[in-house]
Amino acid sequence: MENQIYQNNISVLKEIYGENIIDILSDESDEEIIVEEAKDGSYTLKIVSDGQSRYITSKYAPIREAKKFVNNIEDYDYETLFIVFGMGIGYHIFELSKLLGENNKILIIEPSISIFRKSMEISDWTDLMKKGKIFFFVGEDIELIDQFYNRHINELNVSNIEFLVFSHYDKFFPEIYRGVVKRLKECIEYIQVSICTLKYFSNQLNYNLFKNLKEIIKGNNIKLLKNKFKDIPAIIVSAGPSLDKNIRQLKEAQNRAVIIAGGRTLKPLLDNDINPDIVVSLDPARAVYELIKDNLDKEIPLVTTVISQSDIIREYRGKKYFSNVLESIGLINYLLSKEIDRIPQGGSVANMSLSLADYMGCNPIILIGQDLAYTDGRVHAQNSTYEFDGNNKKPNEGLIEIEDIYGNRVYTNKVWLSFLRWFELYIRENSEKEYIDATEGGAKIKGTKIMSLKETIEKYCTKEVNIAERLKNIDSSESDIIEKITHSLRRLQELKKNLIKVKKKSISGIKFSKKMLEYYRDNREYDINEILKALDDIDEDIKKYKLMTMGIYHFISPIILQIYHKEEFREKVNETEKERGIRLAKKSYTLYEGIKNSIERVIPLIDECIEDFKQYERSMKYE
Repeated sequence: MENQIYQNNISVLKEIYGENIIDILSDESDEEIIVEEAKDGSYTLKIVSDGQSRYITSKYAPIREAKKFVNNIEDYDYETLFIVFGMGIGYHIFELSKLLGENNKILIIEPSISIFRKSMEISDWTDLMKKGKIFFFVGEDIELIDQFYNRHINELNVSNIEFLVFSHYDKFFPEIYRGVVKRLKECIEYIQVSICTLKYFSNQLNYNLFKNLKEIIKGNNIKLLKNKFKDIPAIIVSAGPSLDKNIRQLKEAQNRAVIIAGGRTLKPLLDNDINPDIVVSLDPARAVYELIKDNLDKEIPLVTTVISQSDIIREYRGKKYFSNVLESIGLINYLLSKEIDRIPQGGSVANMSLSLADYMGCNPIILIGQDLAYTDGRVHAQNSTYEFDGNNKKPNEGLIEIEDIYGNRVYTNKVWLSFLRWFELYIRENSEKEYIDATEGGAKIKGTKIMSLKETIEKYCTKEVNIAERLKNIDSSESDIIEKITHSLRRLQELKKNLIKVKKKSISGIKFSKKMLEYYRDNREYDINEILKALDDIDEDIKKYKLMTMGIYHFISPIILQIYHKEEFREKVNETEKERGIRLAKKSYTLYEGIKNSIERVIPLIDECIEDFKQYERSMKYE
């Protein structure tokens, strides 16, 4: 009969993780876990497997072992995310929990379901679980660890992670340990790439958002494409080196599958007399304009985002469908008074194309040219390179070795690897559909069936469907454009007025942050309670304009990341009141200055947008 501690733990686990936690815990294991009383009166665990036994925790003094584990931790603060490989009975976790501040969390990775069950029988985890301080990953399926990491590691905490190995867990479970570390490194690198992208493109993203606004109003909500091609195959055409092998075969799939191209593959497809059904444009940078500038007059529908490259969106002649992005949902909904659907975008055009195909109901979803590797030492297919690309050869550094579709080794880079992991995670989470890798080369994408394009077309692309006609007949009629422009114009003017108010508040925030710093650092004789109240009032006032401050999101994001990543802004262990005051004053000053500067940069964009809308209104009245 299960004891009360176990029942209480399971009850809370089910509240947090759902009923399927019972299925996980009921999995049978070949290993036997024996609980013994240690010399110090606590409990220890012995694992028996393949006729051999070994102690997971100290045989003599598990409590002392736990204290030593925690005492050896040096580099942490009250915002550190702890990842602990090895749960044991949990004494070391309870010791570690004594160090936690308000913003600390512990991610516990326990490879053995049997050990996890024993810990649930012996130790009361309910308090830590209810407080949201600990989170568990249990089992040996490394493919699931990505989801676990993605839930808990983000742009704000990625630079403040402490990975800890308990006891000899890395020796007891060496393969799982290597997989856990490898995937953690990949997760961190993926987020670091995202941060670099955000910092590099922060100006461009805000610029594109306001430049695209009129086209978004005149264009179409991506929602119109939802489930419009249910159970029709989709072929996503990417520009990897292997595309040279089978691009001409795509002719056989025309009007038998939805062919989705990116900017780089549009020209080679047209050169081979293949008309894609949809073009996807994701990137915000001007460079992507060069890929598509000679084909902007095509009538092929374009699927893009509200922050994608604005010149392409303005000049493209075909019908345009817009997906929102997470950071702009509130602002776009406010400016347009309607919701624009959002599909996952990943980090590449191919990532977004996969989620688009899924969103449209396509099945199966077929990938070609998706090497994600330097196949034959090349970067792109021969017919997909441009002068500004430089040479098309594999570099000599930054290479990562991974498995290819034939089981051999092939080189990739960390950016492509992040795209690969995104594919694998998306496929795992949306496994009800069939995914086929018909690239005929490149990296292995787990979750896909590997086939040649010829076989794929013969098996799946068997029914004639007039894709272009179906797209043409999608009803996109809405209310009068001029009416929507007038409405959004009023909202833009309101946005500008409110951002100016926020700017004034931020200037006051800068002034009081300086005073706070002078009080704590220079011992100035100010009324600190008055200063703190003023800063609290400013914070509350700015919160009232939370929706409006979304207008500066992409400008302010690098500042927010700086605040979270710089050690001087993190709450230290055992910091004095003076140290805390100096830290908070500097943090506050940096934030308010960032808000002020961001508003000063975005106001000209809003002014330009307002003037553009007014001109459009005038021109429409005279037509």
